[in-house]
This record gives sequence, structure tokens and C-alpha cells, in this order.
Amino acid sequence: MELNKIYRGDCLEVMSQFPDECIDIVLTSPPYNKAGYEGFIRTPSKTDAWCRRNIDYEGDASKDFMAEDEYEAWQIRILNECFRVVKKGGSLFYNHKVRMAQNKSSHPIEWLLKTNWTFRQQIVWDRGSTPALAPIRFLPTTELIFWMTKGAESPAFNRSKDCTFPTEVWRLKPESTSEHPAPFPQTIPANILINFPKDSIVYDPFMGSGTTALAALDLGMSWVGSEISEKYCQYAEERIGIKASEPKLF
Repeated sequence: MELNKIYRGDCLEVMSQFPDECIDIVLTSPPYNKAGYEGFIRTPSKTDAWCRRNIDYEGDASKDFMAEDEYEAWQIRILNECFRVVKKGGSLFYNHKVRMAQNKSSHPIEWLLKTNWTFRQQIVWDRGSTPALAPIRFLPTTELIFWMTKGAESPAFNRSKDCTFPTEVWRLKPESTSEHPAPFPQTIPANILINFPKDSIVYDPFMGSGTTALAALDLGMSWVGSEISEKYCQYAEERIGIKASEPKLF
């Protein structure tokens, strides 16, 4: 496994090349299966306006149009493979959300508790806004970050006085770019990683636009990523290259 590198490919195939217990922290936000869960009858298409805004067709578009049971089984496989490559006492931070379809909600804890991980804490990301404006429920303005550990022992976590959000409710606006439809703000991985030892190795199986790597780089940590989209790989590598070339103050 080469550090400070984005591996182009499916995360399950990439992780299969990693040895056991080589990673300290997994930090990621996977595809939410929005289209599949919400039951859209449309087929993935480059000409569909919703698809163009939400799917990268250089990757595998079907990952956001899966039947819900298939999606959950896929996530469990990924999470258990992450468990294998994480060291004992290591951590997983998993950003997801509660989704609704046909008057029924799906909560990520439903599949997280079927994995090998131990549930430690739930963090609430208060986004302050939502694109879901239907008047059939209270406006859903939050996402969730689940902290899971490999084993029940206390992880190498020491809450830093420099973390932006010391509580379990984080209020910050989402980001939006023309290059990626749903990047999470860099403050999120930064607020997590700052509390861990600087020699930690961080892995993001869905690297996207490189936000996790940028946060690790800022803190002097080593990182590894995987990403199926060539476009996102190139964009993330450009962002990381710019950050790495910036002069250090100390």
C-alpha cells in the first residue's frame, strides 16, 4: 500500500490489495443511493437533468440507482472490508443521512449494526438548509456522522482545544462546486482528525474531490484514497497538488 496516493478503482477491489490492520482511521461519505431509494422510475441517462447534476457517469452510475436491499448489502461488504484493514482500536467515521420514500424512512444504523464495527457515537451535522422542500414532513436539514470503532476499547482520541466543534452537533453550511455535486466541507474531516495522533494513517474509500486528503495533509497526517471516477481522481489530485505546494509557516 502506497501512502498519500489515490487509487483509481472500486474501493472493494482496492482494499483487497491492502494488508490486514494497516489503517488507523477510515473517514468517508459514500453515495447515498438517493435515486434508487426514492424509487425514481427513470433509468440512469446522461441526458437526464437530475442525473447530470447528481451522477458522475465516468464512474458507475448504477451505484445511485440500486434496490435498497442491494445497496445496504453493498455498504455492509465495504464496511466489513474497512474493518479488516483498520488496526485494532481504530475508528470509522461514516457520513450518511436518513432518507424517506413511500412514507417510510431508512436510517443508516439499520445496516451499520449488521457490520463488525462497534457503535461509539452519533454526530449531527446541522446543514441549516435542505433541497427537500415537500410539505409532507418537517424540513430535513441534518445529516449524520457515525463514529464506529474496531473493538470496544477506547480509541486514540484526545479532544483538541483547537477543534472547531467540541460537541456532537456541528452547525455549518454544505459546499457546492461545479466539479462535484455533494462534497462535504473540509471542516468536517478536519474537526475529526485534529483529535487523533499525527502519525495516524487515514483512508477514504470514496475520495471524491479529495476533501479527506486535504484535511489530513493540513494536519501532517498520511492518507490513502480510492475513487472509481477518473474525473474526480484528476480533480482531487489537482487540489492536493496545490495544497502540497503551499509554503508552510512552521
